[in-house]
Amino acid sequence: MWPVDTVRSELKFSVGHLGLHTVHGTLAVQGQIVVAEDPLDSSVTATIDMRSVKTGSKGRDDAILSAHLVDVDKHRTATYRSTGIAAGSGPGEYLLSGELTFLNVTRQVPLRIRLERFAPGDGRPRPIITGRAQFVRRDFGFVYHVRPRFLDRAISQTVAVDIRLEGSPTASSEGTGH
Repeated sequence: MWPVDTVRSELKFSVGHLGLHTVHGTLAVQGQIVVAEDPLDSSVTATIDMRSVKTGSKGRDDAILSAHLVDVDKHRTATYRSTGIAAGSGPGEYLLSGELTFLNVTRQVPLRIRLERFAPGDGRPRPIITGRAQFVRRDFGFVYHVRPRFLDRAISQTVAVDIRLEGSPTASSEGTGH
């Protein structure tokens, strides 16, 4: 089992706005990676700190965190828990089945991932998982609750997510990290 290295790991998201441009942002993530001898027995859990949102615009970040959208006072985190894994189309590629819990709603959100191992100077290989997914924001009640209503319609329904999780240099238990 490997704790996620919070310095080297992040979640990036993007969502269309007004049909004219795409807003990009990042969120901090922590969790655990379990790499089994058979990769199909591996798993991932992640907690996303909603308070860490950064889009490059303080006003936009404040709007996202406000009671009109995420309501970070009530929803400080989102979580992802893998529920299964299947081989993908190429070496090191997999389809990770999992549940995203966001705004107190849990839905299946599959991730297309790539599992790699990185051997730093100490020679101990650490896991790195990169992945891509998307979800429909209304499925989670992720709606901009302001008037006029067209402000919510200006935001694309699809949110794209790219994630990079790297195992911490200190594995929490021996045997599953090698």
